[in-house]
Amino acid sequence: MVNYTLRQLQYFVAVAEAGSLSAAAVACHISQAAMSQSMADLERVVGSQLLVRSRARGVVLTAVGTEFLHDARSLVRHAEEIQGQIMERQSALAGPLVIGCYSSLAAFWIPVICECFTAPNPGLQVKIIEGDAAQLQQRMLQGHLDVVLTHTRHLLEDVEHRVVMSGRPYVLVAASHRFAERGSVKLAELAEDDFVSLDLPTVRDNQLVNLRLSGLDPKIRWSSQSFEAVRGMVARGLGYTVLVQRPPVNVSYDGLPLAMLEIDGPVGYSDICVAYTATKRPSLRLRAFLDFCEQVGAERDSRAAQENS
Repeated sequence: MVNYTLRQLQYFVAVAEAGSLSAAAVACHISQAAMSQSMADLERVVGSQLLVRSRARGVVLTAVGTEFLHDARSLVRHAEEIQGQIMERQSALAGPLVIGCYSSLAAFWIPVICECFTAPNPGLQVKIIEGDAAQLQQRMLQGHLDVVLTHTRHLLEDVEHRVVMSGRPYVLVAASHRFAERGSVKLAELAEDDFVSLDLPTVRDNQLVNLRLSGLDPKIRWSSQSFEAVRGMVARGLGYTVLVQRPPVNVSYDGLPLAMLEIDGPVGYSDICVAYTATKRPSLRLRAFLDFCEQVGAERDSRAAQENS
């Protein structure tokens, strides 16, 4: 017989994530005394101390507790999956779905996900977390997220993925730039121009390497972690940049015109994809989300092809 309960595991995970018994009790809507008693009972039945309690530092996991946390999260997640599958058999999409979204993709994907996927499926408990692509995938591999929207160049080992939209890089310049009217440019022609960098870890580790392999060593003069700030600096003539995401209008936030130039010559692609952990039996909601992203990406690719033709 298993002597601990699923509720105790849920409380233990909550304590580990909150860092204190009091914060976990608030999150779980129980009293601190009940939370403390539940943790004491759990430690008794597993036969090991899981938490070190301190008034100054809250709680700290022991070595045994750290290992047990990984197993507890897996058990809780599996229980949620079973509950979700039961609900899915009885009705439409239901259950938790935690989506990670690479920050530079957020403005392009989160609104359509909320309107066209989350809102029509009220049985889903969707949570979207933005951040660095590699960090989000690490959290997914640890069981905190179900999927991550990112680029193929950002994928970690040990993850599965499905490409949902093409991602050929392009050059962005101000409307006053000498090449603005050409429609395309060779990367070598920009060798002496200042470069405005989207200063994110995955961009530094992938895009800059891609450009150098394609024959251009960019002269980085300006940088920002904001996609729109980069576009704004380019619009003011401070330099050019290379991006993948293509806004529908070539105008910066402050109303200045921009020009998109296709890259004349070979350059590595960075397609948009949905990363997920390998599983023999993905949930219905995960499969539905993959299909949804693929549909949205296909529609956007089709629209872009029509605009360029």
